[in-house]
Amino acid sequence: MAKRPSIFCLEGEWSSNLMQRMSVEPILDLLDHLGLATSVHRDVATVEELEYYVAKLDEKRYDDFKVVYLAMHGDSGLLKLGKDTVDLDDLQRVLAKRCVGRIVYFGSCLTMKMQKARLQEFARVTGARAVVGYRKEVGWLESAAFEVLLLDRMVSGVRSDALFNRLSTEHGKFAKSLGLVVATRSQVHWTPLRESSRGA
Repeated sequence: MAKRPSIFCLEGEWSSNLMQRMSVEPILDLLDHLGLATSVHRDVATVEELEYYVAKLDEKRYDDFKVVYLAMHGDSGLLKLGKDTVDLDDLQRVLAKRCVGRIVYFGSCLTMKMQKARLQEFARVTGARAVVGYRKEVGWLESAAFEVLLLDRMVSGVRSDALFNRLSTEHGKFAKSLGLVVATRSQVHWTPLRESSRGA
């Protein structure tokens, strides 16, 4: 039986209230139960925790993990881990050359609301085959529904332009309302921004 593709997921704190149970783990579990992808999942609230787990990508055992999924609050060019915030420059340094042949997916609001040239540089320095994310604030339920579809497409290994075109055609309402972006070192595809949305 063919080996299933794998997702390497690092998730930040969604709330300072420890009684809240929001997590992307059920999405990963669903993909596993459907036989689409396996995954590892770790929580990160500090830069040190992020760096520790990202360094694991250097280990041969994780060579088959072709999607690096960063699930956390965000802002333009930023990820909010919980205790700490990390900007795109620092994240680029941490991920440099560790994402060759992989897709980096920002499951976060607004992180990819940047100039196209900056997103292309991030893909080039990290070695990522593609960088995927959003230019808008996104609602939890809306983004969770879309992420099942998006992660399935990403682990299937389609080209970045085909990935964007397929999602925009088949799930255009989601793609536009979330401000979907797919960037590579040579090109950036994104949907026009529209007014809308609940915050993430």
